[in-house]
Amino acid sequence: MNIDFVFALEIIGTIVFAISGASVAIQEKMDLLGVCILGMTTAVGGGTIRDLVLGITPPAAFQHPFFALTALVTSLLVFLFARQDVIDLDGWLYTISDSLGLAVFTITGALTGVSSGNPFLIVFVGCITGVGGGVMRDVFANRKPVIFQKHVYATASLAGAVVFAVLSQFNRYSAAAVGGAVIFILRILAYKNKWDLPRAE
Repeated sequence: MNIDFVFALEIIGTIVFAISGASVAIQEKMDLLGVCILGMTTAVGGGTIRDLVLGITPPAAFQHPFFALTALVTSLLVFLFARQDVIDLDGWLYTISDSLGLAVFTITGALTGVSSGNPFLIVFVGCITGVGGGVMRDVFANRKPVIFQKHVYATASLAGAVVFAVLSQFNRYSAAAVGGAVIFILRILAYKNKWDLPRAE
């Protein structure tokens, strides 16, 4: 697949996931450093976990600091805008940025595994990349990870990764578009309609 296409996806994912992480940090009343670190961790955490699983060392986030720097700048801007009450960090801004980041990083992660020809690996690394940053964000913010409690989070990532794995045998661009759309739409619908998986209680 075209390197520029993947690069563009990763930039989009980095920015929106940094917004997600910075939003959580501000909601938790962290200082400027905390906002920047949480934004960066959310943005590059999933890719770092993916690379470690695949034996890519050092992880791409350390080989190419452009993405980490992009996340830091984005987090700083979110902090400044929030201080000026220019943006509302609750509700839809967080949900849309987090959902878009989940979709983009699940697909870029799945693309990393395509060359293996192993559908299980494609789906696994896609999900790990998609949810990894969010899990690290929630753990660092002392929150129960979203993927374990509400709004069909990891399930949406899994569904999109499976769709991608199936369609990638025919056309990777179409697979990326459809798989990403499935994830994003499921997340938005789950948030709006409060869809959750069954609980034991």
